[in-house]
Amino acid sequence: MGRNRPPDHSEPVTVGSGPAVTDAQDRVSQVVDLAIRLVRIPSVTNCPGERLDEVARCARVIAQVVAEAGLELRVFDQGRYPALLAGFPGALLAPVTLCGHFDVVPPDPDDSQFEPRVEGDRLWGRGAADMKTVVASQLVWMRDAVRRGPPYAPLNLLLVGNEENGEVEPFGTPHVLAALEREAGWQPQLMLVGERTGEQGNELFGEVCPSNRGVARVLLTARGLRGHTGTSAAPGDMLDRFLEARRLLGEVFARRLTLASEDGWVSSARFPFISVGSPGVYNISAGEGRLGIELRPIPEDDLEACVGEVRQLCTGLGFEVTVEVMEPGVSCPPDNPHLGLLIAAVERVSGEPARIAKKKPGTSARFAPGGNAVVWGQSGHGPHARDEWHYLPSIAPYLDMLDELARISLEARGE
Repeated sequence: MGRNRPPDHSEPVTVGSGPAVTDAQDRVSQVVDLAIRLVRIPSVTNCPGERLDEVARCARVIAQVVAEAGLELRVFDQGRYPALLAGFPGALLAPVTLCGHFDVVPPDPDDSQFEPRVEGDRLWGRGAADMKTVVASQLVWMRDAVRRGPPYAPLNLLLVGNEENGEVEPFGTPHVLAALEREAGWQPQLMLVGERTGEQGNELFGEVCPSNRGVARVLLTARGLRGHTGTSAAPGDMLDRFLEARRLLGEVFARRLTLASEDGWVSSARFPFISVGSPGVYNISAGEGRLGIELRPIPEDDLEACVGEVRQLCTGLGFEVTVEVMEPGVSCPPDNPHLGLLIAAVERVSGEPARIAKKKPGTSARFAPGGNAVVWGQSGHGPHARDEWHYLPSIAPYLDMLDELARISLEARGE
């Protein structure tokens, strides 16, 4: 599994300068500096051309920031994708875990997205909003806290390098959590997933989202005989089989999933790709075809029952059914004491009631033991799009709210 070791010092890191951070604007500047450095690294996953060497390089940069700050570091790097766990001295396994990821989806339209730029109150670039600016914020906040010295907040930080492709391979969040539970009997009591929750892109304070949709991905494969399409013995049209399956699956999803509601909190069912035959080849029937299904279930829907009916139906229609991912939505138990402390911290810093919401895009929250996770971050626009940017004024309030959460968490522990 992972192991304790010093980072690779072949990656020099310079983030900010001067003495320990004492001014809020200095701290924000350090976040922006580090975010720019991270955005420049094309740590791309979730595509055929994953840049795994760059994902590893991004992990090394982060590891060096952690090590030079004097934080404890655990590196998980024996799988295809690296992950890192950072903690305060003597407290690597803390009750509350800040979570994030440092991989990104492919750039659009080209690698110019890895040339970050600050324009006014926006940081532009691939990964700026999703979610390297928040990762930089988490790292700078922890570095600032360790400089101030003990007592340390009961928080640690878990960063993974394969969130964008579903974390199904080591070392995604579920693999790290499983390893630490086996080794030390540890589970986080609450995961604070730092994905963007300022959905409009101009909010100073991100929403607090105790509910998060899950994700299921199912692959249907059809096999048939290749043959001449102009003969009377030509095999049937494979595309017709997929279209009929799609129609019947639509009935299943309408019955099993909440696809419409007045408040917009709904599951979704999509068919993101279909592949039948060879483009330009008209006179040979297809010998193989594939149809992808992606479900985004709300916690209130029974994902296991839905996927079970999909499997039964499609197997009966002669398809091979492969369930690649099946993770239901989660809702944090409302009596989780750390959730109450987070809401209090948000309200004290913002001076207004916390905006409680629900997060539709899937996040690492779905891996939290017992659903004990909250999605809570900063503001930005255009994740996965060519016009991705992060709203820089949302950095300082996020850091201030972490300060307040640390203070009242220590107070609750009598420290």
